[in-house]
Amino acid sequence: MTDTGEWMDLFSTYRIAVTERDEIIHGTLRPDLALEDPEVRRILAAWEGPSHAARLADRTEVTLVRSVVPEPPPRLALHALLFLATLFTTMAAGSLLAGVDPLRGVALELGPIWLPVPTGVDWSALLRGAPFALPLMTILLGHELGHYVIARRLHLRVTLPYFIPFPPYFSIVGTLGAFIRLRSPLMHRRMLFDVAIGGPLVSFLLSIPALVIGLRWSTLAPGAGDAVTPFVVPFAGEAIWIGNSLALAWLADLIVGEAGSGWIVLHPVAFAAWLGLFVTALNLLPFGQLDGGHILYALVGRRQRVLALALLGVLFPLGWLWWGWWLWLGVAIVIGRGRLGHPPVLQEGEELPRGRRVLGWAAVVVFLLIFAPVPVRM
Repeated sequence: MTDTGEWMDLFSTYRIAVTERDEIIHGTLRPDLALEDPEVRRILAAWEGPSHAARLADRTEVTLVRSVVPEPPPRLALHALLFLATLFTTMAAGSLLAGVDPLRGVALELGPIWLPVPTGVDWSALLRGAPFALPLMTILLGHELGHYVIARRLHLRVTLPYFIPFPPYFSIVGTLGAFIRLRSPLMHRRMLFDVAIGGPLVSFLLSIPALVIGLRWSTLAPGAGDAVTPFVVPFAGEAIWIGNSLALAWLADLIVGEAGSGWIVLHPVAFAAWLGLFVTALNLLPFGQLDGGHILYALVGRRQRVLALALLGVLFPLGWLWWGWWLWLGVAIVIGRGRLGHPPVLQEGEELPRGRRVLGWAAVVVFLLIFAPVPVRM
């Protein structure tokens, strides 16, 4: 809790907020002081937590943060168990993509519904799912570690990734993805931007070479190709058509064949890379609690909400073509606690440096290139 330390002498005005984890002191530096003064530097260095100062046109704002509760130890066993369980379910999904059932499923009749029930594990058949599962898990892990490593370098409290396994019979991918939890407040736009951009940047850079390799191993089947969903993935004896994007259309034309000349049967590595780009695009949607919302808020401040509402007007009618957009919009609204706008950082006035602005708008361009209007058609 707050003490009567010498930090009080730094401010002309200040306010204190105490959350369940942190004490946050935000104020304006006295006009007779400068950040370069030895006494100011000594007091900030002695503070028992992160601090940040922002020079604005007419004042200098200083934010001090310190923990009021100890950081809980990482639950390594839980994170490892979830990772291994997700590796297993994605391997099983990959085996079903390869045309074999590693879980020896039998159909259980429940009234008018038939449910697949696993009866064992065929380990040799499970290994056939590796060409799909390993690149997918690498991309998902890379995305979360992109966030995690940057957050730790900024001395933020953050959890290791939580992976979410999902029964492969009810999902063609065997997972609902992964996430981390950030337990520290974000003091300024640059910190928000750095943490947010790390995940999509890594997953995009991992997905592109995997996509190039996977498309080289994909095949072109005869038939009238569909420009919107030109890719097909066989799963448990059924054909699932996969949607196109600007970047994917260009790469597929370059590597596999001309658009419209047939269906492109995606190799498991290509499908894993497609999922990596799809996850990257979902995270780059400009809604408040997604990576894209963080990045856009860091770029344009409160105007992020206007752009989020504009995209909402695009995604909602697209839900008639793929109902998953309605589900994802609901998830985004729940995560944002009913808000599409981004909550303010502690120091809103400080602008992003030029290099980060360029990288941020590059992320917007990447989103437009990899966005698939109709991701899946059954």
